[in-house]
Amino acid sequence: MTDAPRNPFEKGQLRLEATEWFVLMRGPDAEQHRAAFEQWLARGALHRAAYNRVANLYAAGKQVDWDALPPPRPVRGALWRTKAAALAGLTIIGFLSWRLLSSPGMPMGHETQPAAIASSIPPVSAYLANAGEIRRVQLTDGSRLTLDEGALVLVDYQVHRRGLRLERGRARFEVAHEPRPFIVEAGGSEIIARGTVFDVALEKGRSLHVHLLHGAIDVRPLGASSDRDVVHMTAGEGLRYQDGSPAIPEPRPEPAPNWLSSRIEFRSASLASVVAAANSRSARKIILGDPSLGETRISGLFEIDDPESLASALAVLLDLKVASGPDTIVLVKKEK
Repeated sequence: MTDAPRNPFEKGQLRLEATEWFVLMRGPDAEQHRAAFEQWLARGALHRAAYNRVANLYAAGKQVDWDALPPPRPVRGALWRTKAAALAGLTIIGFLSWRLLSSPGMPMGHETQPAAIASSIPPVSAYLANAGEIRRVQLTDGSRLTLDEGALVLVDYQVHRRGLRLERGRARFEVAHEPRPFIVEAGGSEIIARGTVFDVALEKGRSLHVHLLHGAIDVRPLGASSDRDVVHMTAGEGLRYQDGSPAIPEPRPEPAPNWLSSRIEFRSASLASVVAAANSRSARKIILGDPSLGETRISGLFEIDDPESLASALAVLLDLKVASGPDTIVLVKKEK
């Protein structure tokens, strides 16, 4: 009898705590946290074993497919990129630690050598979109993944399933047809598809929004054992889960705005919101020289991916002046 395939993204509180402590105790402030760390270890053998396995996984890190990780991009400065890379690394270590802690036939009290651990773990790919970037990725099965800025997705393809996990942000999944189910975990739920196009968004890691553009998908809470918990969606439908509450349908009588497009129509929007939309996609920021300008209302169709052209268009419409700097574009009132 064959066991049902395990969900490679199932969460475990113990492995999360062990991963967080491992990263913290390797940092520059380790000594000031040592007392609390020792107390955590003293809580039992399971805690010590979990921490040791995370450490072993770190030692075996050379076996991970690090080439699949996103390359650094000069978008928003070294500090932001450092934080993003650290988060992606922490996510990978946490995921691998779950894979180890949940592997069948491996008792918690037994220590396995790093080489043996690494040989049993297939490569995991992590895709991260930096600030001001919409990133497009072609996956090995022909599916396409599009990440909005700041989004992070893990991909773990197995023999019988194509598994992914949205860690944060918003992503579009264009699923290639094939027998293996395409399963996306996000916010305590999973979306199951075989050939379709859908968007998934996590707001603050708790509120989950799913919007189906083409085809059909099933959405269900992780660990659901009854078909009554499954929501069947068809093209054009939306769904929202808020803090683990039951699914709330979000009917869309009109096509949803295409967040991938650089051309966005604003209707009586504040100038501050237009500038914020442009700044979210560009390393070069538009700044309002007078904060009171932000309340000015404006309507129109604008290319928000080109800050210089946008600033020029706004200046003409609102009778403003553009002052350009190396990293910023300033909109100011004209002198009377």
